[in-house]
Amino acid sequence: MIKKISLLLFTSLFMILSSGCKDNEELIRGKWQLRHIDMPNNTQISTDSVFYSFQLNIFELATLLPDRDFRSEKVNGIYSIKTDSIFMTITPSFLSIALTNPYYGWHTADKNFAIRKLNHSDLIISCNDTVYTFRKF
Repeated sequence: MIKKISLLLFTSLFMILSSGCKDNEELIRGKWQLRHIDMPNNTQISTDSVFYSFQLNIFELATLLPDRDFRSEKVNGIYSIKTDSIFMTITPSFLSIALTNPYYGWHTADKNFAIRKLNHSDLIISCNDTVYTFRKF
């Protein structure tokens, strides 16, 4: 009897935790426009030309370049969501671009973000003490 109750509780807990990941996965899919970055020194960097796109565990970071040709600089990689965090890894061939773009804030190929807010229109993630605020695009 105790084994059945334990199994039922374990199964219920697993389903609840799994559904949270699935909900976040569904909500994060699509294109997000970075609005501002709140830095640890209490400064804020505003932008409207940086986009994060998520689809089926693949992400793309894109920055519109300030010229008349509407070109963009792109970085690709893979991501996974675990409950309230998103872990992103940049494809090695794109790493040098990611490391030099000041809006991305990458220093290594991997970055783990805490998901502070995620709904159909807003995404707020943080890494260490830096907070990234997006809107659905």
